[in-house]
Amino acid sequence: MRVAFIGAGKMASDLMACVDDVDGAEITAVCDVDESAAVAAADPRGAAVFTDHEALFADHDFDAVFLAIPPFAYGNQAELAAEHGVDLFVEKPVGLRPEDAREVEEHLRGADVVTGSGYVFRYDRITERTLDLVGDRDIGLLHARYWSGLPNSEWGYEMARSGSDVNIRTTHVLDTMRYLAGDVDRVYATDTDRIGTDEVDYADGVAATVEHQSGVVGTVSSSITAPEWTVEIDVAGEDFQLSLDYAAQSLTGTVGGQEIDFDGTCDRYCREVAGFIEACERGDQSHVRSSFSDATRTLELNWAVIESAERAEPLELS
Repeated sequence: MRVAFIGAGKMASDLMACVDDVDGAEITAVCDVDESAAVAAADPRGAAVFTDHEALFADHDFDAVFLAIPPFAYGNQAELAAEHGVDLFVEKPVGLRPEDAREVEEHLRGADVVTGSGYVFRYDRITERTLDLVGDRDIGLLHARYWSGLPNSEWGYEMARSGSDVNIRTTHVLDTMRYLAGDVDRVYATDTDRIGTDEVDYADGVAATVEHQSGVVGTVSSSITAPEWTVEIDVAGEDFQLSLDYAAQSLTGTVGGQEIDFDGTCDRYCREVAGFIEACERGDQSHVRSSFSDATRTLELNWAVIESAERAEPLELS
């Protein structure tokens, strides 16, 4: 399995290390607009170096490509993958805005390629265990939060380049809510900007109520002013109550009167990468837990939250 990377930053480096651990997979090309970053990633692997993704597709032969660049940098990379019949993994979010991702979907629809996206909480053992424990019990309520400090990249400070923290980080819990309870019909969100984060040009706190098509209701909150990284989802339903702590990778609660205390420590990123590469090798999309198309639905939910807060009114998702 010959693998190419577009992007050689921190996220790409983490994913590359996971590819290195997969038997039969080899990184054969790295492309980044920063040539020094591409060289630093490529040289230890004996991979080719590119600074132009169009040249990468024109001059190099590979089976799968990982697109791990900021959302503002998306261009025609995914479309070229579809045209060349190359399996495609896109880090989240899969577009800066939903309309961008929908355009890519049109290209991918007729292409015989496997797609994956970086919604890595789907690969956490605590998520798997929750689904097993809940089984066919009805979920009634979800409560999620993604609280952290300021983004660790300059582009993450700008709405125009990131879409806000809801779009680049809180999207993880929004996606997991979809994974647990299904698609969303309606969102009502509010926001605040009172802490004095002048370097960030969007709200520093967001809270939303989410109505799922299944009848499940949920709440989610996002903060960029918290001193600790806190990522949690509480799930309550028919004779069960569970708390998923993604920072600690622990699951606690009760199901059917039985106490649950589960340590789900794992390398979520390497599980995600291994699943994608297995899907590519088998030509079987079912090994991927978040396809490009599914990730587009999460992108739409991101922006429903953002726009509902901006308008101060409920928003329906089509």
